[in-house]
Amino acid sequence: MSTHKLLSEQQTTLSSEKGFIHVPTFETDGTSFREELQKFRMITKRREKTLLGVYLGVFLFVLFTMEGLQPNLPRNFVLSFILGLCAGILAAFVREGTDAAIKNREMLARVLPLPLLGVAPVISKKAGSYAFQSAKNPDSTVAAAFRALHSNLLIVTQQSQPKVINITSTDASEGKSSTSINLATQYAQAGSKVLLIDADLRRPTLHKHFEMDNTKGLGNYLAGMDPLDNLIRPTFISGLHVMTSGPITPHAVELLSSQPLTQLISNAEQGHSDFDLIIIDSPPVMGMADALLIGNRVHATLLVVACNETRRRPLHAAFERLKQSRTNIIGVVMTKVR
Repeated sequence: MSTHKLLSEQQTTLSSEKGFIHVPTFETDGTSFREELQKFRMITKRREKTLLGVYLGVFLFVLFTMEGLQPNLPRNFVLSFILGLCAGILAAFVREGTDAAIKNREMLARVLPLPLLGVAPVISKKAGSYAFQSAKNPDSTVAAAFRALHSNLLIVTQQSQPKVINITSTDASEGKSSTSINLATQYAQAGSKVLLIDADLRRPTLHKHFEMDNTKGLGNYLAGMDPLDNLIRPTFISGLHVMTSGPITPHAVELLSSQPLTQLISNAEQGHSDFDLIIIDSPPVMGMADALLIGNRVHATLLVVACNETRRRPLHAAFERLKQSRTNIIGVVMTKVR
């Protein structure tokens, strides 16, 4: 599936009170046959649920009518079993409808009032590492998708280009780290000097992707054990540097609440950093407060949503948590799209 197009005339406004970038809603031009088929399937499911409700209502009416005319204990046991089975099936249908996985743009738009800035497609395992598609396969569909995301970010933030971009997701395994690496690569290929930071102090992954030692990293800097410059390492991608998370720690909240992180982000926002852009690969939102502590400090956050995996209610709950922590979400990236 190709990425959606943004209207070039859309502009963002910068709040004078909070410095947050307010992004308008963007439109897409047309839908694919696959999306139309999804709509048809959703309509069919709704009709199935309606018919099941009608059948159950008729069944109850007949049951109570017959019971009043001719009581029969064995028959009542059988009918009660059937009734319980039907009620369970109906409940399953209702739950599936209210907590279904996000399957397309339309479902996403109904859950989140945010612009969809990027659509990252699924690829076969034979294509190699997803995280390095932009670096190693610049002509691939994944690289094209992240070039479009990069362009869209430049458009929606044209009045105030962010110096720090925070990337998070509802839960783990939604493609957040791969998104961070591909996006950082696109900025580096466009000529920016980029620092990619792994801020997931509980389940870090960047060091695995880059095959780096993780005995020292962000945690050491936040704890005041090592200076920042000693923890930043170059990568095989020109213009892209990485700071891994450092050792896994049970004190992630305390470290992410510390002054060094605030100072690091503040220096970057004010242009006092050696890098043109810092991209933070944050922890997932649900479960811990880690992602909220980071999002509260950064003025541009991207929310990653995995197609056919991220479910409505957890996604909405994550969005509400981010809003309550005053995280400014500038848009959504949908990953694993078929």
